[in-house]
Amino acid sequence: MSRLYLRAERNGDRTVITESSFTSPLKIASPFYFSDFTEVMMMSASAGMLEGDEYDIRIHVCPGASLKFTGQSFDKIFKCSEGGNIIRKVKINVEGGGRLMYMQQPAIPFAGSMFKGETDIRLRSDSVLVFQDVVSCGRAAMNEQFMFREYRSRVSVKMDGKLVFLDNVRLAPDEVNLNGTGFYEGCTHSGMMYVYGTDVADIPERTDAAVTSAAAGKCVRMLSDSAQSITDAFQSIIIVNAKKNYVHF
Repeated sequence: MSRLYLRAERNGDRTVITESSFTSPLKIASPFYFSDFTEVMMMSASAGMLEGDEYDIRIHVCPGASLKFTGQSFDKIFKCSEGGNIIRKVKINVEGGGRLMYMQQPAIPFAGSMFKGETDIRLRSDSVLVFQDVVSCGRAAMNEQFMFREYRSRVSVKMDGKLVFLDNVRLAPDEVNLNGTGFYEGCTHSGMMYVYGTDVADIPERTDAAVTSAAAGKCVRMLSDSAQSITDAFQSIIIVNAKKNYVHF
């Protein structure tokens, strides 16, 4: 199992990483310090996620701290043998007054891959969170659209111990036409962004985005033919709402 742990705390006028640990192949680059937040980039010594890999990622944001967590490159999920799989578990705790922007890189499930992701997020009523999850149909440029065996991603968010948002995705190309209505509908990428602690009502008019309200916070979903267009759209939403007393990530 590969582990990564981060603890971000407020120290004076900036956020600092007071604790960090990781095991191969995971590691982090030196933090980037900005006036409003600190950015940490997760890196990997591996070419991608291989059969048998199990990642355990834990992030703790203390009161008053502002952290942006990103990845070095797209998450390549390699082919698995029969019965093999790849697992990634993420646990996030954002304390009261803490702010986290979790922008993991888009996932590319290769042909024959089997992936299971579980993300457990705990917030307080005055926390701020932006969480992004983008997944492609596979290596579209190599004609590997929907050739993976299975892709699962479960994201749960609890605020003060109460479940306020649950996103449970299971994509199994052998069981359903993922190009059909209600799935990718001819597109190659799908994206989900969950936002808590800031208003996302003023989203720029788009025909490729849908917004739904959860018990707390809001969820934005998009389909596109590129991961970049989705991440750019999500970023534009964040920028618009940055004017509403929101941290300038």
